[in-house]
This record gives sequence, C-alpha cells and structure tokens, in this order.
Amino acid sequence: MKVVCIGGAHIDSKAVVDGEVIAGTSNPATMTRTPGGVACNVARNLTRLEIDVALVARVGDDPQGKGLLDALRGEAIDVSGVDVSPTDPTASYLALLDGSGSLAVGIADMAVYASMDAVWAEQLLPSLDEYDVWVVETNLPAEGLEVLSAARGDHVLVADPVSVEKSRRLIPVLDRCDLVFPDLAEAAAMAGLRGSSDPDELASAIPCRSVITLGGEGAFVDGEHFPAILPDRIADVTGAGDAGVAGWVFGLARGGALPAIAWSLAASSLAVETGDSVRSDLSVSRLEERVARGWDVRG
Repeated sequence: MKVVCIGGAHIDSKAVVDGEVIAGTSNPATMTRTPGGVACNVARNLTRLEIDVALVARVGDDPQGKGLLDALRGEAIDVSGVDVSPTDPTASYLALLDGSGSLAVGIADMAVYASMDAVWAEQLLPSLDEYDVWVVETNLPAEGLEVLSAARGDHVLVADPVSVEKSRRLIPVLDRCDLVFPDLAEAAAMAGLRGSSDPDELASAIPCRSVITLGGEGAFVDGEHFPAILPDRIADVTGAGDAGVAGWVFGLARGGALPAIAWSLAASSLAVETGDSVRSDLSVSRLEERVARGWDVRG
C-alpha cells in the first residue's frame, strides 16, 4: 500500500518547563528542534513502520527548508512533491510544555501554507493517482481541501483537523472523507455542538466515520469506547495524535484480525514515551509488542 501525506512540514521547537508554566515571567526550560507538521509527522511515523510514503507540502527557499528536506530524505520519505516558495519562509511552530508533557501554549508561523490553494491542488492531482491512501490535514487552506476531497475517487481519504480553529476547514468536505481523527474539542467544532463532550453525540453529528481521541482515556470509534494502551511513562503528549493516525493507516495496510484502532492506540502509547515529535526507535516489531501487551486485556 502506498500513502501520501498532504499538508504541513515545518520546524517544531519545543520548550519543556520543569514543573508548572508561570505566566508573565521567565520559565527555565529545555529546548529542542525537530521536523514537524501533522502531514510530516504522520509520514515520519509511517516510514518507520515500513510503509511506502510520500510527503506533499510547501517550504521556504531558506536554510530551514533545505535542512528539513535533507532530514526527511534521510528517513526514506519521498519529498519530490514538496514545493519551494520563493517568497514565504519555512513554517515554524513553538510549543511550550509543562513538566507533565501537556501543551501550555502553541505559537505558529504558517504563512507559507496559504498558497496551497485550489490552483495548487488542481496541479497536484495527476501525481496522486498512484497512492492508495491520502492523508490530508488542515494546514491546507479550505480551497485546497475542497479540490482534493472532490477528486479522491476510490482513494481512501483520511483527515486530521490539526486544531479547533483549523478543524472548521473540514466541515464542507466531511461527507467526502472516509475517516476523520479529531479530539473532543475539534469534534465539537466540526459537529456544530460547541461545549458538548459526549463522544457518541459528536460522532453521530459528524457526516463521516470518526475516531475521536480522548487523551489518556483512549478513543471512541464506531459507537464504542476503546481504553488507552498505557505507556511505560509520559514524556510528551503532543505527538500522540499524529502517531495514532499513522497507526491506523498501518492497520489498514496490515489487515488481519486486529482492528485498525488497536494499532492506532499502540502507536499513540509509544509516542508519548518520548519527547521527540516522532519516536526515533519506532518499528513494526515495537508496535507489535505494544499491541500484544495492551490489546489482550480486551479479550
């Protein structure tokens, strides 16, 4: 199975504070910089799971963009579909995490993605036919999502809402998606049920199949709550969602008796044990071990 991930590829900077984040003053922290962006991170997870994956995105004509592409090529990701903008810089994202690994605030500079519009998407379409699964996310403008979803044909279309604000870009195209991966707040925004925290109610109001992620409580899909597969420790929760999407796609490719949600929960469990955006030692065998450990308890 061949997969293409379409959307954001940027530089993730993370500042992890030792303890609680204190507003209005300096917070001592440990800083890291890694490749980031939802599409980029899903692709990075998938290549570690031995899935043939390509990334389609846009970066700037700057040292950050060149370094990012070199790093992704080194991870065996096909980046031939990544455009280089002559005007906008490579996007960047700064995450401030508290000592528990929870996100306190995120800051995004994403102007380069605005040009991934309808015209850009139309030009892209001929190159997408060879891929079985299209993973799209809402760093793409609504116009680009509209074109891609209208042309998906027999391809499996998986969508990640990215954030509450950006999730609204998916509302006009949800009925064309095969699957969407929101958290509770994103699901409420897409369902038009602001303030609701009932995953069953939210899933019923979203016009496509949804995997509603519940953090440490697991996920809700197909009318059923699936508990989380407990990690050995929690270092950083921000990579769990991207890993969960990749785990689900891996499950589609793998087939067999286990449902895709099992692989998704196992991938998320492994992801939170590292401070990296994508776990560097993720592998098929490690994922199999985590599924075996965590899924057997469900009988």
